[in-house]
Amino acid sequence: MKIGLKLSLTKTIRSAKTGMLLPREGTLVSVTENLGRTLLLVEFEGGQEEYLFENEVEIQVESPSHCTYGSHDNSTYLH
Repeated sequence: MKIGLKLSLTKTIRSAKTGMLLPREGTLVSVTENLGRTLLLVEFEGGQEEYLFENEVEIQVESPSHCTYGSHDNSTYLH
């Protein structure tokens, strides 16, 4: 996984630090290997950071910022 990727939580997770539920979306800050497990440091809105396991997150698929409704020759249409 690359640093800076946008991630979504795969399930509801309570923060070990605050006891509050974590937001559904965050950004990958770092990847650490510990005792044979991969830990992901994820930054959430407001600067909160939490370590999560790989199975607790998935990479967000970003939708295109705009649609192309036709090329110059009008032969290709995307919706």
